[in-house]
Amino acid sequence: MQSDAVAILAQALGVSLETITPQTHLATTAEWDSLAHFRIVLSIEEKRGRALDPVEISTLMDLASVEALLGGA
Repeated sequence: MQSDAVAILAQALGVSLETITPQTHLATTAEWDSLAHFRIVLSIEEKRGRALDPVEISTLMDLASVEALLGGA
């Protein structure tokens, strides 16, 4: 069973679930562009039921950071 973070990243990046690993990172994943980042933010906001603040948005860089923000849902 995949985590919500994996599902969010896969959908936002337009890749398969198997492609998402702990090494999936903003700096090394070509698909992680500004539009994908926006989709990630929107998905997390929908799950949490509130807007992310600028600091939270700036911390989104990898699978672990997405999981951390979802953990507070």
